[in-house]
Amino acid sequence: MSHKGEIIAYHGWGFDRNCWKEWQEILSSNFLFKTYDRGYFDQKYTPYFDDTEKIKIIFAHSFGLHLCYLEILKQANLIILFNSFAHFHPEKEKQKKRSKNALQLMINEFNNNPKTVLESFYKKCYYPFSSVNINCDTVDWEKLGKDLELLNTSIVDINSLKKAPKIYIIQSSKDRIINPSHAQELFNQLSHNSQYFNVEGVGHTLPFTDIQSCLPIVNQALGELENYGTY
Repeated sequence: MSHKGEIIAYHGWGFDRNCWKEWQEILSSNFLFKTYDRGYFDQKYTPYFDDTEKIKIIFAHSFGLHLCYLEILKQANLIILFNSFAHFHPEKEKQKKRSKNALQLMINEFNNNPKTVLESFYKKCYYPFSSVNINCDTVDWEKLGKDLELLNTSIVDINSLKKAPKIYIIQSSKDRIINPSHAQELFNQLSHNSQYFNVEGVGHTLPFTDIQSCLPIVNQALGELENYGTY
């Protein structure tokens, strides 16, 4: 089967590659759709771009942007960010201190009651929709804990993002994990090569609970690639 290009999709903290299944079904007829898996619930899987494909696209949800290797990021013609961030904590000192304290409380509680913390996290993620049930039989709690601590320090290199030909930033208005202002700040830093879209009435799991709102935006981005090649 011939494809127009390929997509590598990255999930965020507490999720796995299965969250992209519906996207894969929708786009796989035109694009080679690959899904990264951090290995929280199953084996880790890290896909790479095929050198034979001219068009290379990255989908990243939340912390997924931080899980993408720089060498892969540099190859992308288009990066689509869903409720993502360059740094988990806000820039302003007062808000940053509050955010760091809240994350530290979450880390401390996770060390004592990881399942309870993960369940609470899902409720916030899926708001205003119903949460999901956790199958705790195969959870790598150690990896989840280490990545939760990594949120404190992980910073995506803005200069590397600025070199990307095109970035679409899609943010939902009811995100209880990442303040929408984060996405706006990121857009302000990348405005020369990015477009910003706000989706009303949806929470942090925007690309998985409201695909129909995201799809026109994604199709617009893919259409630009098709019309103008690799920018």
